[in-house]
Amino acid sequence: MQPNNRHSIIRLTLLVLVFVGAVTVLFNRQFVIDQLRVWQYTPPANVEAISRRVQFTDRGKFLFYTAVPSVDDKKAFNNHCRQLVEKTAILGCYTNQNIYIYNVTDARLDGIKEVTAAHEMLHVAYDRLSQAEKSRVDRLIEQQATSLTDQKLLDRLALYDKTEPGERLNELHSILGSEISTLSPELEAYYRQYFVNRTALVALSNAYEKVFNQVEEQQKTLIQELNALAETITTLSDEYTKAVATLRVDIDNFNQRAAAGSFSSQQAFNAERKQLLV
Repeated sequence: MQPNNRHSIIRLTLLVLVFVGAVTVLFNRQFVIDQLRVWQYTPPANVEAISRRVQFTDRGKFLFYTAVPSVDDKKAFNNHCRQLVEKTAILGCYTNQNIYIYNVTDARLDGIKEVTAAHEMLHVAYDRLSQAEKSRVDRLIEQQATSLTDQKLLDRLALYDKTEPGERLNELHSILGSEISTLSPELEAYYRQYFVNRTALVALSNAYEKVFNQVEEQQKTLIQELNALAETITTLSDEYTKAVATLRVDIDNFNQRAAAGSFSSQQAFNAERKQLLV
C-alpha cells in the first residue's frame, strides 16, 4: 500500500471516529454531563454514609452523586431551597440540578435524611427518563395512585398541586419509590434499578412517620386539655365578674343605708359590714 493511501485511510478513520464520537455526545449529552459531574464530585463523609444506608444500586448512586448532594444546616438549606421553603415545610430539595438535604439531628427521626435523599434522587431519575419510558412510568404511577387512601398523603399531594403545579406525577414518582410499602409488580421492578433493598428504605420512612403521628396525637390531646382549661377559666372568670358586680351593689347599698342612719345599732352595722368583708 502506498504511503499516501495509508495516510488517507488513517485520516478517514480518524474523521469517522470523531464523527461517531460527536454523534454519541449529541445523543447522550445528559449522560456525558452527568458523568463529568460525578467524576468531579467527592462526596463528604455524611453524604457517603447516607448513600450506603439507603443502599442505592450503582445506577441510583450515580444519579444521586450527579446532583452533587450536600447536607445543610438551617441557614444554608433555607438559602439553597428558598423558593420551596417559602411555600411549605420541606426537608430536602432538588433545584438547579443539585440536591440539598436538611441536617435533621433529632435522634427520634432516625432515617429521615436517608428517605429524603432517596426522594430527591428519584427526581433526578425522573428527569433522565426518555419520553417513551416516562410515559410508561407515568401510566404505572397513575394506576398506583388510584389505590392511595391515606388522607395525610392525599393532603400532601393536594399541597404539592398548589405549591408545585404540574409536578404531581414527578412527586408521586418520588413518594411511591421511597415511602410506599406495597406497589404493583411493574413498579417494584422499575424501582429495583435504583434501590438494592427498597423494603428497608420504606421501613425507615414508617419508623419516623410513627414519631410524627405520636407527636400529632400528643398535640391533639394537649389542645383538648387547653381548650377544656380555657372553658373552665372562662366560667370562673364570668362567675368572678358577676360576684364582683353583686358585691359592688351590696357595698353601695350598705353605704347608702349607713349614711342614712338606717342601722338600728352599732352591733347591726358591724355584723353586716363583716359579711361584706368575708
